[in-house]
Amino acid sequence: MVQLFCDSCDKEIRKPSRGVNYISLLGYDLCLPCRDDLTRQTGKAMHKKEAYQLKAYNGVYEQTLRRMCK
Repeated sequence: MVQLFCDSCDKEIRKPSRGVNYISLLGYDLCLPCRDDLTRQTGKAMHKKEAYQLKAYNGVYEQTLRRMCK
């Protein structure tokens, strides 16, 4: 049995199955509630910008992920 912990909230992910109850992003493992929080925080940060650009979105997404997983 494999033990896996969310890198953001440090909670154990029971019966880990990638894509079902956790995801891996840039070397970090996130539970689904933390993934939703990451998406929400990224969206809020992007609303502050004037024009949507994919490059800017990816940068904000990565910065938010790294901040959450300190």
